[in-house]
Amino acid sequence: MAFFSVVAVGFLSAWAWNEIFLRFARRLGALSQGIPNQRRWNSQRKPIIGGLSFFILALALGAWQPEGLSVTRSFLAGGIVAFLTGLADDAFVAIPFLKLMGQVGAATLALVLGAPTLSVEPAWLSLPLTLFWYTAVMNAFNMMDNMDGVAGSLALVLLAMSPWLLPGEPHLLLYLGIAGALAAFLVRNWHPSHLYMGDNGSQFLGFVLAYWGTQVFHALPFQEGWMRLVWLVGLFAILAGDTFWVIVSRLARSQHPFHGGTDHLTHRLAHLGWAVPMIPLALGGSQLTLGLVSILLAPYPQGWLGSLLLIGLVGLVIGYVHLRHLQRLFSLARVRTPL
Repeated sequence: MAFFSVVAVGFLSAWAWNEIFLRFARRLGALSQGIPNQRRWNSQRKPIIGGLSFFILALALGAWQPEGLSVTRSFLAGGIVAFLTGLADDAFVAIPFLKLMGQVGAATLALVLGAPTLSVEPAWLSLPLTLFWYTAVMNAFNMMDNMDGVAGSLALVLLAMSPWLLPGEPHLLLYLGIAGALAAFLVRNWHPSHLYMGDNGSQFLGFVLAYWGTQVFHALPFQEGWMRLVWLVGLFAILAGDTFWVIVSRLARSQHPFHGGTDHLTHRLAHLGWAVPMIPLALGGSQLTLGLVSILLAPYPQGWLGSLLLIGLVGLVIGYVHLRHLQRLFSLARVRTPL
């Protein structure tokens, strides 16, 4: 019963916040920058207040902490730094290096205050690996926030798996509350959207997913840390695969890998003729499938091998989409080239 109650509280509070703030966002200037050649598919200026509802809900639950719900200092402190990093980017369009420093700062503060690490052998590797995990997930999620409904759908599906992956975790109700807030956000973010998540939301949710991932890591039954890590990367294979292929394609074109651009999986699918509302449905459904398969693999001692296959399969599919798009561009170029 508590599960449904906290989801309902998250949904209703986020829905009310979004509806109220939408009425004042334009007067307050809380709009996307509308910068050409950035990662967003639609460059139209819209309110970027979606992330505020997630952040305010987390702060409220952290202050209230009803029975059965606990929010640690490490989560709140790191989440605040992540949110402020994204808010600064929304306001001033920060350069990638400064954004990276904010992400490292959020992860470092959380770890200093007792956040779990990705424990592997040799032990000295655990801390730098965990810092890399936080920055990688935060960047990957931030980069995936480029089309209506996509980032919210992926985060909602992942956090909705918490009752099966983290059944005894004190943060469980917090994650479900944020999932409820994400569902309310998607009501207004589905194509054609009325608001965006903003970097304030994508950085905060990226931190939440990274923190959530470290807790899932420790809940897994595999004996070796690297087995747990392979399983975890398999669960995040869509985010990981998209980021990998975007970086590869940008480096191949001699571009900065962390500057925005319309070269993500979502953009590739749209260029191949997919309708925009279908893309978040397809990616959300794929993430749900990945999650269910991962949950089924977890009880088996060799289940991490299945996760390794998932990583390879998802990576190949995403790579194929990128290559199909490039092949289409080359074909169009040949047609347009005069003899």
